[in-house]
Amino acid sequence: MQEALNDLESSEILSREQAALLRRIYGRELFSVHWELRLLLYGGILILTTGLGLPVAEHFASIGHLTLLVAIALGCVACFAYCLRHGGGFSPESLATPDAAYDYVLLLGCLLLGTLQGYLELRYQFLAQYWNWWLLASALIYLLCAHYFDNRLVLSLGLSTLGAWLGVKTSHLGSGLWDGALRESALFFGALVIAAGAAQTRLGWKRHFLPVHLHLGVNVLLTALVAGVGSRAAGSAYLAGLLLTGSGSVFYALRERSFAFLLYAVLYGYVGITIFMLDLGHWSSEGIIFYFLVSAVTLLTALVALHRRFGSAV
Repeated sequence: MQEALNDLESSEILSREQAALLRRIYGRELFSVHWELRLLLYGGILILTTGLGLPVAEHFASIGHLTLLVAIALGCVACFAYCLRHGGGFSPESLATPDAAYDYVLLLGCLLLGTLQGYLELRYQFLAQYWNWWLLASALIYLLCAHYFDNRLVLSLGLSTLGAWLGVKTSHLGSGLWDGALRESALFFGALVIAAGAAQTRLGWKRHFLPVHLHLGVNVLLTALVAGVGSRAAGSAYLAGLLLTGSGSVFYALRERSFAFLLYAVLYGYVGITIFMLDLGHWSSEGIIFYFLVSAVTLLTALVALHRRFGSAV
């Protein structure tokens, strides 16, 4: 590397300052803390919103409902005003982030908005037993903010909230956790999220949002399919769907060199096949222990080998 930099500098392809900077980077005198800072900011926002809820719950009677509502609303308005002032407005393409705090101020504003909606419903019960419509309203607002401000964090929040609304709405039909109706809703939601991301990409609109859609949609689909494998009535059909969806995830992983989607397929596939095999017959305790020992070691060995191959191919 040093010889290459010397050649590029002597050929005047790189200036002296550029070559000196690259030498410092190659010598590890300079290194990036970009992701560490983003993680700290994200954790700080979550801790802040959680911490705000604790004194509110403890002292809301002495503080006063109106004071709390005004304070939360002002904080929410301040966050959105900051983003409107510093953001570049809507664009179908990816927008550069104005500063390091921009994405997290928008996330804080959206979380405060959700807190405000929840507090209004808890205090005044505008929608009574139909409170789940607050979830739908929140999801739509989050999705609008994500597209206008070009923010993938808020996009994840919006899609997750939309899924939560669908799950709550399904549970009102009398469905229990992971029964047929809820699994069908999860399958529909996962397929819808993936289809929406694919359609946006095909139309050339927010193409960089596709990974968020795929990560969430694939996980929801695979989770719902794994939950259905243990069903006596349609376990084989769910297993077939799991293998088919996992194969699609593997194909995408190989095409895009994305190890995460390969990991999803392998882990969910392993859990689904294990559930199916254990339900097939009566296993002794020794047989179950032996199965998990052999399969777990094989799985970990395969994942390490695949990760190395993916790493060397990048």
